Amino acid sequence: MTLLLEKHISAVVPGKKGLRIQDYCGMYLTRGAGYVKTPAMRGEIWGERPRLFEVRKRGVCMKGYRGTILRVDLTTRSIQRQDIPEFLKRSFIGGKGFGTWLSVQENPPETGPLSPENKIIIVTGPGAGTSLPTAVRSGFFAKAPLNGVILESYVGGSFGHFMKRAGYDVIIVEGAAATPVFLKIIDDQVTIEDASQLWGRDIYETEEELKALLGVQARVLAIGPAGERLIRFACIGHDRNRHFGRMGSGAVMGSKKLKAIAVVGTGRVEVHDPEGLSAYVKDLSRRIREHPGTGVVYPTAGTVNFVAKANALGVFPSHYWHRGEAKHRERIDFDAMSATTLVRQTRCHGCSIGCAHINRIKDGPHAGIEIDGPEYETIYVFGGLCDVGDIRDIIKLNDLCDRLGVDTMHTGNLLGLLMDATEQGRLPDIYRIKFGDTALMIEVIEKLVSREGEWRLLGEGVLTVAERFGLQDLAIHVKGLEPAGYDPRGLNSMAMAYGVGNRGATHLDSNAYARDISGTARDFELAGEDKSVDRFSMGRKAELVYNMINFNAIADCFTFCRFLNRDLLTWEDYTEVLFLLTGMRRSSEQLLEIANNIVTLGRWYNIGLGLSKEDDFLPERFYCEPSAQGTLEGRTVSKRGYQQELEQYYALRNWDNRGIPRFYPHGYGG
Repeated sequence: MTLLLEKHISAVVPGKKGLRIQDYCGMYLTRGAGYVKTPAMRGEIWGERPRLFEVRKRGVCMKGYRGTILRVDLTTRSIQRQDIPEFLKRSFIGGKGFGTWLSVQENPPETGPLSPENKIIIVTGPGAGTSLPTAVRSGFFAKAPLNGVILESYVGGSFGHFMKRAGYDVIIVEGAAATPVFLKIIDDQVTIEDASQLWGRDIYETEEELKALLGVQARVLAIGPAGERLIRFACIGHDRNRHFGRMGSGAVMGSKKLKAIAVVGTGRVEVHDPEGLSAYVKDLSRRIREHPGTGVVYPTAGTVNFVAKANALGVFPSHYWHRGEAKHRERIDFDAMSATTLVRQTRCHGCSIGCAHINRIKDGPHAGIEIDGPEYETIYVFGGLCDVGDIRDIIKLNDLCDRLGVDTMHTGNLLGLLMDATEQGRLPDIYRIKFGDTALMIEVIEKLVSREGEWRLLGEGVLTVAERFGLQDLAIHVKGLEPAGYDPRGLNSMAMAYGVGNRGATHLDSNAYARDISGTARDFELAGEDKSVDRFSMGRKAELVYNMINFNAIADCFTFCRFLNRDLLTWEDYTEVLFLLTGMRRSSEQLLEIANNIVTLGRWYNIGLGLSKEDDFLPERFYCEPSAQGTLEGRTVSKRGYQQELEQYYALRNWDNRGIPRFYPHGYGG
């Protein structure tokens, strides 16, 4: 059997020898003392040359999985199918677990983000391809062009569902093509096709042409001109307005001259208990309908419902983080949208919630533009950070970014920084832009995507632009990733979440803003009888964020939508669903250990990059610059309180007070 990947696994086991192979392939508790790395055990368990990935053998596969990694090398144009190691299913479940472990194995820290060696890893969970609501999501992992850490991004729509039905739990793409190509997957027929005629087309056009070629049943991931030109915050489009958004996934595809991946999947995914799963899905659908969030708020207004709420709380970042309320909130919230542009509700494939909404500009200079969106985060960056005061202008900017293939959150944060620096007289004339100038924003977006002349700099992102012009004191980011639309000065849980995120300042690792806003944690999020959450205090934020990150990590292994797991699902749901899908029995305590291993793998990767405790702190502006108006006026994040909670978070993860883990999770070589 041909060995396709020759990296060894270093086992993480209690300090003894003689474990059976099933023990090795199982899970390891990671909180206690005495856990050691024992490379000497490789020979005892695997022999001297462990075979991690072998050419696909048609044997019995655990239910809930197709059992196959599709590996495509664009340099050699080779296509191989490999077995997923059993320990990977048992110890990391799927989705985020697969993606994180494979990233550590396939893309070591020295990998160049835009080099042929940076491997694209697309993952699904055991629920994909089944009737389980919202489990259609897929994850994209690689070395991030934006900030160099593990790129982790998820997309809804339908790709993950049909990728799984085509027969693949994981797709790995490595190398680089000499000329533009697209990957065509029709069940077990996989070919690398010429894409010269598609190169230069925008994302909408590319998807439409591939559907015309392969049929409407084809599900497409595509990049636009931004990805082709290696903009470090280029995104990947899917189902017209779904995206692998942040951190530069589109640039990774562009560096490989991979214009698109198109999949047609017609197979079936077998599950351990079909009747049990059917009954569970029926009951879950009832719970979704009856829950006020998933049954009323999100179907009615989607994420845009939060625009008015965030402004009322003073946590809607505006005027590039100087204010917590937009001056023109009533012209960019859901009421404005429903009165002027809203067309109808829509949803991802098979979704029981339906949080998305189609909007069309019906008048004015941009009349006729129709998109699925905008979402809250896009309204926050353009309507908040950049002070755009008309929902129609935000829709135009959203449409332009989606067509060209740049992430709206990165783009809006970059433009907001330029506007702030312009107002303070700290930029060369060519880059100056005033707050709220939509016409010039459109022009700047087109120029930065062109990568021509002096505009090339903007395609490098906020961190590089800040360093170039000495704007480090203004630029808002953690580990090179800009925050989402929740001001931590009024949502202290998000201060902790932004700081400890392995990706940087993401909101999706924890969704802790929801507890700051409600004022109450769920039963498993805080110990003891007191579940109250004070959004203006750092107290107990380490415990809350630790538990929410763990819970979300397992959701991303399945992979569930945030709107389902954040307020509705429980650890008991996870254990039941895992058994119904796969036959694996895991307690909530065991799932928590899996989550901690996944998070810690990412931490070790960041340490390998040279990141340290200092990189877990927020921008100084949040500690020393109060918000200028509204309910947050005069408030900052307590740096002393933050540091205390940061070290408490480390302790909960069994890391030392420098943030260095005291153990090696399964699969990390040290």
